[in-house]
Formats: sequence, C-alpha cells, structure tokens
Amino acid sequence: MMKKHVKLIGELFKPLLKGLLSLVVVGFSLSATLAQERVISGTVTDENNEGLPGVNIIVKGTSTGSITDFNGDYQVSVPEQGSSLVFSAIGYNAQEIVIGARSVIDVTMDINVEELEEVIVTGYAVQQKKDVTGAVAVVKKEDLIALPQGNVANQLQGRVAGVTVTGSGQPGAQSKVRIRGLSSFGNNEPLYIIDGIPGAIETVVPEDVENISVLKDAGAASIYGSRASNGVVLITTKKGREGVQINFSTYTGVQYPGSGPDNLLNTQEYADLQWLVYGNDGTDETHPIYGASSNSSPSIPSWAGDTDWFDETTENAAISNYSLSMSAGTKSSSVFASVNVFDQNGTIRHQDFQRVAGRINSSFDILKGRVKIGQNLNVSNIKQPNGFSNLNEGNAINSVYRNQPIIPVIMTQSVTGIVHDYVPGEYGGTGIAARLGNNGNSVAALDRNKDNTYSKLELIGNIFAEIEIIDGLKLRTSYGGRMSNDYYSNYSFATYENAENTATPSLSEGANKYSEWIWTNTLNYSTDFGQSSLDVILGYEALEYGISRGLGASRGGYFSDQYSFRTLNNGATITGAGSYFGTSTTLASAFLRADYSLSDKYLLGATVRRDGSSRFGAENRYGIFPSVTAGWRISEESFLAGNSILTDVKIRGGWGQMGSQTNVDPANQFYQYGASTSSTNYDLNGAGNASVQGFGAVRIGNTSTEWEANESTNIGFDAGLFNNKFEVVFDWYSRQTTGLLYAPELPATFGNATAPTINIGSISNKGVDLQLIYRDDWSNGLSFEGNLTLTSYKNEIVAVADGVDYFDFGGSRIGTFARNEVGYPMSSFYGYEVAGLFQSDGDATASGQDGAEAGFFQYKDNDGTAGISDEDRAHIGNPNPDYTYGLNLMLGYKQFELTAYFYGYQGGDIFNYTKWWTDFWPSFQGQKSTDLLNNSWTPTNTGATVPKASNNSNFSTNGVANSYYIEDGSFSRLRNLQLAYNLPASTLSSMNLTNARIYIQGVNLFTFTEYTGLDPELGGDDRAFGIDYGNYPLAKQVIIGLNVSF
Repeated sequence: MMKKHVKLIGELFKPLLKGLLSLVVVGFSLSATLAQERVISGTVTDENNEGLPGVNIIVKGTSTGSITDFNGDYQVSVPEQGSSLVFSAIGYNAQEIVIGARSVIDVTMDINVEELEEVIVTGYAVQQKKDVTGAVAVVKKEDLIALPQGNVANQLQGRVAGVTVTGSGQPGAQSKVRIRGLSSFGNNEPLYIIDGIPGAIETVVPEDVENISVLKDAGAASIYGSRASNGVVLITTKKGREGVQINFSTYTGVQYPGSGPDNLLNTQEYADLQWLVYGNDGTDETHPIYGASSNSSPSIPSWAGDTDWFDETTENAAISNYSLSMSAGTKSSSVFASVNVFDQNGTIRHQDFQRVAGRINSSFDILKGRVKIGQNLNVSNIKQPNGFSNLNEGNAINSVYRNQPIIPVIMTQSVTGIVHDYVPGEYGGTGIAARLGNNGNSVAALDRNKDNTYSKLELIGNIFAEIEIIDGLKLRTSYGGRMSNDYYSNYSFATYENAENTATPSLSEGANKYSEWIWTNTLNYSTDFGQSSLDVILGYEALEYGISRGLGASRGGYFSDQYSFRTLNNGATITGAGSYFGTSTTLASAFLRADYSLSDKYLLGATVRRDGSSRFGAENRYGIFPSVTAGWRISEESFLAGNSILTDVKIRGGWGQMGSQTNVDPANQFYQYGASTSSTNYDLNGAGNASVQGFGAVRIGNTSTEWEANESTNIGFDAGLFNNKFEVVFDWYSRQTTGLLYAPELPATFGNATAPTINIGSISNKGVDLQLIYRDDWSNGLSFEGNLTLTSYKNEIVAVADGVDYFDFGGSRIGTFARNEVGYPMSSFYGYEVAGLFQSDGDATASGQDGAEAGFFQYKDNDGTAGISDEDRAHIGNPNPDYTYGLNLMLGYKQFELTAYFYGYQGGDIFNYTKWWTDFWPSFQGQKSTDLLNNSWTPTNTGATVPKASNNSNFSTNGVANSYYIEDGSFSRLRNLQLAYNLPASTLSSMNLTNARIYIQGVNLFTFTEYTGLDPELGGDDRAFGIDYGNYPLAKQVIIGLNVSF
C-alpha cells in the first residue's frame, strides 16, 4: 500500500517537482552569471535594538529580495543597476535606503502606530481590535501553520475558548464544532462564512486561510440574524500583495492505528471461557467446536485461527499534502492563486480520502481608487469510500468486538462448514461451524467494497464591487454562491463465508446536484468628529439555498463481479429507482449596525436585523433580532496613566437576541400528499384483480410554527499586562433558547405522514471562556510563548413541552439510554444504577429483582417500593465535560522552534456500548474480554465488579442499560509536537529564497486517560452523544514538512 501510494504521488507531482527544480536551477544560474552582482548584508532591529525577524528587503525596481531571519540578519544579492533597498514589515513604516558604496547596511525600523492596531473581521466589515465590544476570537495563519492538518475545523481545536471540537480518525470526516454548548434539539452547527459567502468548512484548504474570526455571542453575531444562533465562524482567505511571491508547502508521513483493544481473548482463552460458563451454569453438553464439556479442557480444531481482528482490519497508512500558491500585486491590483492536493489513506483498510482544490482571489482598483472590483473562487473535488459509519453496528471497528478469534481471515485448509465447503485461499467466516455468531468477515467486506465510492465537485465564490461615493461613504455589492455535483456507487458482492450471506450481488448508483445563491448589498459610513468616531453599516441581503435535484437506482442479479461489468444495465432485476426535487429555502433580510467611540475609551454598539424565511407561515414569517454592546477601555483613563502593569484593559458587555429556522423543513407549513402502490392504491370495484391509484398524507402541515429564539448575555474583559507580554481574555455568558423547534412522534392514526416541526421547550447554557497568553523574547535569541484556552459550560433543559418532561433518543439492543429531561443536560445517560453484585442466590431471590441470581447485577431501589421496576431508573451519566482545554507551548532559539500542543477534556462520561458485546457471554456469539474470563464473579471471587460468566440473558445481566457501561471520559492528549528549523538569511540569499522552513512533527503521540475503550474523543448526535459503538480511532502520525517562499 505504501509503495503504491509513494509511486502514485511521484507520478502525480513529477511535472510539478521538475518545474520547481528548474526554477531553483535557473535561480542559481542567474546568480552565477551576474558577475556584476554584489552582496549586501546587515541587521534589522526594532526600537529596542532587538533583532526583527520577517522584514522584507526588496531591491527597488526589481523582484530581487530577501527576508530577515530570526535574529534580524539578512543577505541580498544586488544587481548592478540596483541603487536602493526597501525595508518593510507589518506594523512598521517602510524605509528606502540608498546603497552607495556600502556592503553592510543596518536598519532600525520605526513603529507605524495605526498599522499596529490589529484589525479583526466581524460581521460584513472589519474593526480594530481595541474597538470590538462583542465576544470575538481570532486565529491567525501563524497559529494554523503550527498545526498542519487536512481540514480547518481540526485546527480550531483548543485554539479558541468557548469552542469545542470533536475530531474523528476517519479520513475526510468532518469534525464536530460547537460554540458555547448545545442550544437546540436539532442542528447546533455554527454558520461558516468564507470570504462573505456561506459555505462548508471542509472545502477550505488550510494553507489558503489568512485568519479566522469566531463570533461567539449575540453582540457579535446577531448581524447575521437567524443563521447565527449557534455562533459564526468567519474565514478570510489570502489575498495578493504587492510584488510577486511563490510559496510551496508540503508534508508527508505515516499514520499508525495504534494498539487495539488490549482486553480481548485469543482462541484458547475463548474456549476456556466457554468451559467457565458451563461450570457456572452447571451445564453438561457437547460443544460443536470444542467437544464435550466433561473433558478437562476444550479441544481446538486444526482449522482454527488465532485472529486479532483489529490488527487484520487496520494498517499503517500514508498521508501527504502538497500546496503551491502565487501572490502578486501592485498598488492597485492583487491576485492570489493556489492549488492543493491532499491525500490521506485510512488506517482501516481501503478507507482512503483524496481532495484536489484550487483557488483564485483577485481585486482591482479603478477610477483612482474610488472603485474596487474583484472575485473569490474556490473549486474542490473530493473522493472517498461510501458507506462507513461510526454508528453502524456492523462497521469494521465494531466487528472487532463481534468476530471470534478462532475464525481465520483466510482459510489455510479445506473445511466442510455448515453453509459452505471451504478451500484454502478463501475467506473464512462464521459459516465454518455452529456457535460462531452471524457477523461477517470484516476484512472480506472491506476488500470487496474498496471500489465503492463517493465523489463531490464543489464550487464556491463571489464577485464584488466597492464604490467610495464620498470620503467615508462606501457602497459594496456582492453576488455569490455554491454549487456541487456528487456521485455515489455501491456494489454489494454475493458472500459465501458467513452464517448469513448475501445471495446475489447488487448495484446502487446515483447522483445529486445542489446550488445556492446569495446577494449582499451594504452601505458603510465612517466618520470622526471631535473626540468621537462613528461607523454605520446598512445592508440588505437575499439568499436561496437547498436548490437540489437527485436520482438513483439499484439492480440485482449480476452474473459477473468484474468492475467493468458493474453498470445498471447489466443487472437482471430492478430493485429500486427514484428521483427527487429538493425544496429550497429563501431568506430576505435587512440589517443596521452602528458602532460609536468617544475619546477612544467609551464604546457603544447596536445591531438590528430583520429576517424573513419561506419556511414559516405568513403570520410568523419575519423575525427581528436586536443586540447592544458596550465597552470601556479603562486603561486609557487618566487615573491609570503611567501604570506599568495594566497596559491595555477593556471591559465589555453585551445582550442580544437571535433566531433559528434551521430545524424546520422547508415544506413544514404545507400539508403534502403522495401516492404509494403499497399503501394508497385501492381495489374500489372489489374484483381483487386491479387497483385504482389513491393519495394519502405524507406530511402534516403547521402554519403556526415560529422562530426559535435565542437570547444571550455576555460580560467579559480583555487585559494586556506588562507591556502586553501577558494577556487575559475572560467571558461569562448566559444563553437561553426558547420555542425550540422539534418534530414530535405522531400517533399511529396519522399513518406514515411526517410530523410537523413545532415550538416546544427551552434550553439554558451558562459558562465561562478563558484565554491566557504569555510571550517574551529573552536574550541570546531565546523566546517563549504559552497559550492556554479553557472552556466550561453548564447545559440544562429547562422545559420540553406541555405535559411532557422528557424524550429519549436513539436505540440499541438494550433500549434507549440517552434521555433529554427537564433539569438535566442534553443526552444524559439514563438507566439502572448498579449497587453491586448479588453474593448469594438467597439474597437475589429476596430482592424480587427479575432474573436475579448470585453473581448478577443488583440494582439500586430508587423508588422505595418492593422489587425493581422502570421507576427505579435514574440519570447515570453526563457526556458534557466539566471543561475542555488547549495548551500551546512554543520555545524558540535562533532558527529553531519547538512547539507542543495539548488538548483535553475533564469530566464527561462515556457510555461504553462495546462492553455489551465483550463482557456478557449471551449478548452475541462474538469476541469477549479477558475481564469476563479472569475477573468475573465466581463463588471464590466475590469481590469482582464484572458479573458472572453465564449463558443467562435477562434483566439482571445484559438486558437493560445500567451504570456498568458508564466510564469517565476525561483525557489529555499531546495533539502535536513539532520541531522546526528556519533557514538563516545567508542561506536564503544564496538560494534565491525569501523563506524556508523544515519541520518534523508527531500528531496524537500520547493520550492520558482512564477510559478503557479505543478512544475517548467521541462524536454523535447532540441528542445522544458520548456513546462508543466502536468508533474510528484517531491515528498517530509522524510527518516531515517543508515550507518554501521565493
């Protein structure tokens, strides 16, 4: 697999690498032939006479240049015609220095106070950081570089206080991002805005990102109205800059699946466990594989394997990323273009993901700068396997717990099985003998399904124009959107090796297309008068999304499995066919925002937005969402003048309302009717040989549904201490969501009609966000930066519906155990509390508990009545963490940088559902745990916590959900460890490069946790999360990378 991958990468990038090498060779050749060139060197320092890294040096009138290294040193080759050097850096005034006869030029840069004021992208505009009064967090491109990842969402993990990101080890899977808890029974995903256009974060190439702003409270986000109830993530991609620069970055490495479950049995141990069960139950019988139970030990047949299904299912896998970009511009124009190829093989066999993307952003000033026109466009194409799901009971990881070790992956000898006569070289399976269960050979399934695929081509972009009508008054219009086409193909092979097989092969195939558009118009006015400044933005926006069309079909009865034969035409029988039109949603909105500053100390902001949505009936179509914010830059007050500790302190607060219509179906207000041969056709004439088409309700309409309302309050402060070496950002917030949108279950009398979405209860979230930053440049080229983020929230369901205090969600073989109830957090685990194990049959009988006997669970009697019943169930776990944190540490020494990044959860329970398979003998005829063999209850091991190994399956063993499955999900993970080296200026100059950085990096190297499952970082539906069904674990990675600019 690795050799094939490397060969493929080599073929794919051979032309690109040849081109890059050619550029380098040309650069060296030019250096050799320009005999009249001379080398200028020197040091660039700041106002404190300390070396200043990252300063650009350009020979005026040419594209020749260099950049200062970590110590501020540089070297640049100056052509004969070169007469002066231009030094420039962000936050400093540019300087032009005449060369003359000098060979050494040292420069001290002067601070540009206005430029040093950090600018933050907020709703439809930008603000200086000092003027922001909402809860806004920024992640810069420098922070993203420190954690190379295949998707942007993973790079947010632990970087922003108040943002919880749950990753997945599955290549191409999107991480789960939540801002300040859970506020809805439906969709809690934030709104992603990419260069002003709503989009999907997974389409964004990390190398293209300039910065990310996260709007966390209503004061910051309410300008986006109904789409912003879960927060907003604003992604700004890179733009061209003056001059020409080419950047190439790459990393490649190996992923390791890590060790699998360490408590599963081998074949001999499994047979010994069977003998233990016989002994505990007092059973005397002959096992179809191991022989008579009266024997002193079980016999192992010659065909038996000793299979570690985790090892057989997983493998080391390659990962690589290649990104090439070009930035070019003049004072009146700019262009940025990039291409990216990301390839991640799965640590589960054949679960590979590929993404190819390209971007071009451009802008042009015309009419003496009064008019700017431009565009942003991103094109991406992804390809990945179709069909893997963490929540699918038969997925490859779950099968690790369901396949017995005795089953060989590949047969090594002939065996007459119960459903098939096996020969060497065939797949082994549960059809070899009785009592092997009915699970499929997961390796065989992965091998057969390797050609099942899903691909998606997506475009997102916009065109825009800005007109400066008069000084301070600017009109901007932008029209953009998204469109995508996807395709899927699933071929199901006939199987022979399993106890339950697929008799005939089949093919399902289909395609979908999707589009949306958005037109945004804003009028922005900025002015200063006296000691006051005012910024006002007035806007109108219209958009339509969900414009879709799809079709699919399936056929069976294929007589050949050859790939070229897998077309719908070749199937003998039609098993399904259909197409659809999606119901789109339209929004029309008007908004107004004003920000006022007095004396650069007293700040006031106000926003109001009115949204109209086609998802609601006429009487409830429009919603109004206001917010107000205020700030006080107390450090600017005269009574703190000269204070050496409080450099820059701002106290801020805000209140606002937002709405949501996300969880409402576009057709919710309408009654809909449809026809079905099986349910609406009628034999009206009674002849019994014909039917007449009829129609039935397929959706119950509701015109009374209203906007889900989200009200939030935020109080916080930003503090820069000791000349901003130490920064503290703190926020306390309260969010109350009322009129929750939810589709309840309908009585059976409604038939198959879909329930309407209605407004029901409310949810409360309260919490704190904390960020601590310390940075300092020590002597002798040594520097340090530490960044700690802490997120803590308390989620509580305040109300569900009139007369209803809870609802359960999700199902399993032991019923539903995720309960959403008033007074508790969402997705609380619900079941029986295990008080211990019965120590005698007498105690078990006296308890009145159904199925009780010595060694079985004894449940806590919570209602005080005789026996154990449904009323004794209780809340047994909470998957919401007490807090999450991220800690980033960076130590720099001259050209070297060492970065360590930790991420973790404290608190938060996990329902380890895999125990149902492994810790109870009768659950399933699959794999079992060493705990059941070695640590379960016996008359001589009465202190055990694992119940007795028995063939009895009932209420007191594995029949119901209980606290035995609950484990502490706390963990701390070394998410990233990177050692980087930045080439010095002298080396860069000799290679005609402006920047070069090489690094080696380890990802997910260590995880410290008491959790016994594969990985404590779990996703899932917000109404039932924190459940381990056998999820795709995060892989360890070791990669090497290179960033080059010239």
